[in-house]
Amino acid sequence: MKQLNCIIIDDEPYAHNILKDYVNKVPFLSLVGVFTNPIEALVEIKSNNIDLLFLDINMPELSGIDLIKMLPQGIEVIITSAYSEFAVAGFENNVLDYLLKPYSFDRFLNATQKVLDKLMLHSLKKDQENKHNVAKTDAFYLKTDRGKIVRINFEDIVYIEGLKNYCSVFTDTQRHVSLVSMKSLADGLPEGEFIRTHKSYIIAIKKIKSIDGNMILFDNITEKVPIGVTYRDSFFYMLNKTLYK
Repeated sequence: MKQLNCIIIDDEPYAHNILKDYVNKVPFLSLVGVFTNPIEALVEIKSNNIDLLFLDINMPELSGIDLIKMLPQGIEVIITSAYSEFAVAGFENNVLDYLLKPYSFDRFLNATQKVLDKLMLHSLKKDQENKHNVAKTDAFYLKTDRGKIVRINFEDIVYIEGLKNYCSVFTDTQRHVSLVSMKSLADGLPEGEFIRTHKSYIIAIKKIKSIDGNMILFDNITEKVPIGVTYRDSFFYMLNKTLYK
């Protein structure tokens, strides 16, 4: 199992003790350091291979939000804060989860599992890209919300629906729900075979049966997918480009 190197940044020693105890209970987490000063932590982050930060928001030297903006790419952040009003700002800066103090170990474990799943998916995608010149990838593996890992063939996908922190992948016969972002799935789809029609929907071009107004219909399922106003022009442009190429 991949080990995730993590750092705790919080100006409250009591919060350190709770987090250290929780980190020690999770076998895929490796604690690299604990900091009360975010500036000192930033030096450590830039000189070591860090995967994950447990980050407080309200700190005297530098706020957690400001620190996030200085981070190198590829570091995941889980906010740990007593103040719910910072949640929007956190998610606007792409934090993976927001733990509101006091939080349980179960809630903590759920948040760290999101990080592991995302990094595993990213690693799988890189492996697929590295093999692209040898053989075309025709499927991917998805960890479902029930803990099962399933193989999904690209040709079987009808559409993908984003649901907050989850995504649903619909095939002709099944629905698979996974704790993964829409962007992560979209980045792994074959170019030219899928189109985004809405902020919450991506569809397979060849599965389109008909278009009725702003709704897309499919052959083997009754569900319809909307075409969002902001995606309408790009959708029809890409559709025409695909049909007449």
